[in-house]
Amino acid sequence: PQLRVDELENNVTVEESSSIRLGCNIFSQSSPDSRFSVFWYMERSDDEDIEDQPGEDEDKRDCVFSIGHDAIFGNGNCSPPDDNGPNTRFQFERTTSDQYSLTIHGARPADAGRYYCHVEEWLLNPRNEWYRLATNNSGVTIVNVLQQVSTIHSVVCSNESLFYFLFFYPFPIFGILLIALLVVRYKGRNNNKSQEGKNGAPLLWIKEPHLSYSPTCLDPPALSLHPGSVD
Repeated sequence: PQLRVDELENNVTVEESSSIRLGCNIFSQSSPDSRFSVFWYMERSDDEDIEDQPGEDEDKRDCVFSIGHDAIFGNGNCSPPDDNGPNTRFQFERTTSDQYSLTIHGARPADAGRYYCHVEEWLLNPRNEWYRLATNNSGVTIVNVLQQVSTIHSVVCSNESLFYFLFFYPFPIFGILLIALLVVRYKGRNNNKSQEGKNGAPLLWIKEPHLSYSPTCLDPPALSLHPGSVD
């Protein structure tokens, strides 16, 4: 068997919510009639000391994506952590017969780890049955995801309900409160004016003096003042 996969190691750092692109290039194969099954695995480790060779500890690796030699996705025991429905974050590409790539959209902090592709070479035997001829692993791609710092702007813009609550609903509420305040103040002024007229100090004015005299009277006319009243 002459199967050989790219052994170049990479160290990739991406920002959260961006894309992670993983390549898998087959440099040589045993037969031009070979078909390949390609798996992408991710290894997590709680320790800083990580083994150099990928795939040695199967308990610490997760199958991210796979395609079989029969062009069926998710073959073998590969159980991707994400659904493969229309909302999947995975984008698979095969540009040539020996070049594969996997793009993970919307990178998350949990996507950080050591990635590598595992390639299986398959051939047909004389009985027209497929058998696995060889396997090989690519080099490791260490992916680091920079977590975004949450800010008020990012939190508000990411939450549609909160955005409308802060920037749309306050305006009609403020307008209603302003109209209610103006109505209350207007009614208060009218009430104050009416109370001043009813309960205020009584007003007095001098009526026109009543004169009682006669042209033949020698005495001066007598003036009488009567207090007025408030209706």
